[in-house]
Amino acid sequence: MSLWGFRWFKVFLNPYAKDDFGNISDSERRLYILDRLETAEFSEWSWIIVVAGVGFFTDAYSIFAINMVVPMLGIIYYGGSMPRNYETALSVVTLGGSIIGQVSFGLASDIWGRRKMYGLELIITIGATLGVVMCSSGTQGSMSIIVWLLVWRFVLGIGIGADYPLSAVICSEFAPTRLRGRMLTAVFMCQALGQLAATLVTLIATVNQRGGIGSSSLPEKCDAECMRTLDSIWRWIIGVGVIPAVIALWFRITIIESPRYTADVGRDSRKAAVELSQYLALQAQAQGGSSSSIDHTHVGSEGRNETIRRPMSSGAPSVARHELQTDPASGDESPGGHRFVPNPHNQHNHTQGGRPTSGAYSDVDIPHQSPAPSNYATSMIGQDAEILEVVPEQSLPPPEPSWNDFKKFFWHDGNLRTLIATSFCWMALDLPFYGLGMNSPRIITTIWYGKFVPELSIYYLIVHNVWQSLIIVSLGAIVGSVITLVFIDKLGRRNIQMNGFFWLFILFVVIGGSFNHLYEHGGSAALIVLYILCQIFFNFGPNTTTYIMPAELFPTRYRGLSHGISAAFGKLGSVIAQLFLAYIDYGEGVTQKVIQKWLPYSLLIFSVFMLLGLIVTWKWIPGQEHGLDGSIKTLEEWEVGRGTPNGFAETRAARLVERAWKFLVRVADRLYLFADRLAGGDVKEMREQAKREAEEMQELHLQTGTLTT
Repeated sequence: MSLWGFRWFKVFLNPYAKDDFGNISDSERRLYILDRLETAEFSEWSWIIVVAGVGFFTDAYSIFAINMVVPMLGIIYYGGSMPRNYETALSVVTLGGSIIGQVSFGLASDIWGRRKMYGLELIITIGATLGVVMCSSGTQGSMSIIVWLLVWRFVLGIGIGADYPLSAVICSEFAPTRLRGRMLTAVFMCQALGQLAATLVTLIATVNQRGGIGSSSLPEKCDAECMRTLDSIWRWIIGVGVIPAVIALWFRITIIESPRYTADVGRDSRKAAVELSQYLALQAQAQGGSSSSIDHTHVGSEGRNETIRRPMSSGAPSVARHELQTDPASGDESPGGHRFVPNPHNQHNHTQGGRPTSGAYSDVDIPHQSPAPSNYATSMIGQDAEILEVVPEQSLPPPEPSWNDFKKFFWHDGNLRTLIATSFCWMALDLPFYGLGMNSPRIITTIWYGKFVPELSIYYLIVHNVWQSLIIVSLGAIVGSVITLVFIDKLGRRNIQMNGFFWLFILFVVIGGSFNHLYEHGGSAALIVLYILCQIFFNFGPNTTTYIMPAELFPTRYRGLSHGISAAFGKLGSVIAQLFLAYIDYGEGVTQKVIQKWLPYSLLIFSVFMLLGLIVTWKWIPGQEHGLDGSIKTLEEWEVGRGTPNGFAETRAARLVERAWKFLVRVADRLYLFADRLAGGDVKEMREQAKREAEEMQELHLQTGTLTT
């Protein structure tokens, strides 16, 4: 079996080889795409977890490895510990870059496609990581290492942020409905694994070069050999993160475009069907199955009963017309000799509770001479049969992306509430998650030792930080992710998020209220258990579900942007938390320098946001995740949006907001056209050409209508 990444070359070089899709309708091609994705087997969908997960693993590794590296940078360049301002700046610029990457790449993936963006963000991550590794203070301090670190960490943040919407959206759009929740959870679980890997690599690199550090070297007394060794260790820790990224890069740049995007946004269902059928055909051939993308339905002329696979839907039907003509000599249909209908290569349909997993189609056995079902109207004239077929809504293309459609979907249809809910919940979650997580060595040491923190040599300081992080952070995070993986479909995304917010609220209140007592009276064991429980409910809760839900709740044409906006608000919350914890002064000497004093107050403040996250999830996140028969909703069912329009959209205040937004859009569009004119003016020319074509088409329709009249 050839490597997955090399399969694309065959499709790329000859995209329409063995193309059976040119003679069938657009609706049937769309049904084939959905059916083929739904009936994909393990070897056909598991690769997306690996490709998306490895990139997410690299992102988490890069974000959290800095926790292990900062103490070493402080010893090497700042005589024992890095200034607090510099440490905060390193975190903030990385998170700020992530905000830019999330929004810009999310929007770009909706405009230009997922495939064109996927891999580009990993190239940025690889380049920025190598830039961080090569940072230096120059000869005798001729350069400022902190400036170079800030520049490269900002670029790294852009690459890390870009991966959030791209990995989530691609995984969601390729995943079978029955597995979508678990696949997205598995991808996000790579965050916990990346965090674990960062601590393990730190341990291995430190133990491997223990001799150069010296067993008795203290942070304030590190000689030249000690500094040289530490300088090598931190560069190895950061640089190892490039390895999985390089491995994943090839598979990302050779991935096919999301079939849903190609069909729905690109309006080319034929290309989507061809790419998908050829791309997944290799595995089917290896298993001895048919690699044909479609089934030739044979209608005999001698009264033979044939099985015709018909699309079915529980939704409101639309009617499409198919003309079937039987050739008595051949017994086949004409023109073309046969009728094409969607059919998966493996010739079986996975169902959930009696409903096809896609929610879009099912197999119905229709004898040729028996009366037509109720959802078909048939009139026979001699040997010619004209069938009016009920076409499911999922087989019809959704609206084209446009400003009017965007405004209608988010503003008038009320789906802006969903976007606000996913964004706010992610922000409420990231306030404590990154606020505490990116300060973990200081906080964990305080929790672990209480008021009796021993004086440790450099080697044992690093090793103790690693073990504490492994037990308190990584253990809880992985356990929480595994629980979510098991129960994501049984409990539902919304219920898991509400459950997580509820228990985090309780835990933050308990820790915040009891911290001083436990700290003063040797209650470190209790604090450790409570902190592990927090990590469990972060991941068996909103940390996972805030990543999953934006990839499911929005239509394909706006899915990347919606996920990017939601994730960007999360990182905005983490930036606020970093600045808040760095410069907060509660009075009476309670500042960030005294962790045991400000930590309980901060946890009590964060508990308020956990409660708000719970309320917003309950009120504004859609709760019906299953159909009437208990099966999981498809992306096509989710993208319909809310059933209740936004009544606020008709008020005077709303119209003022709408006019202000239109003004901002016009300004942004003029700036965009100005930049395009500097680059050659291609966009303006394309717009003018599209306008001329639309006017010609409208004039043609008017002339046709006049002639008909």
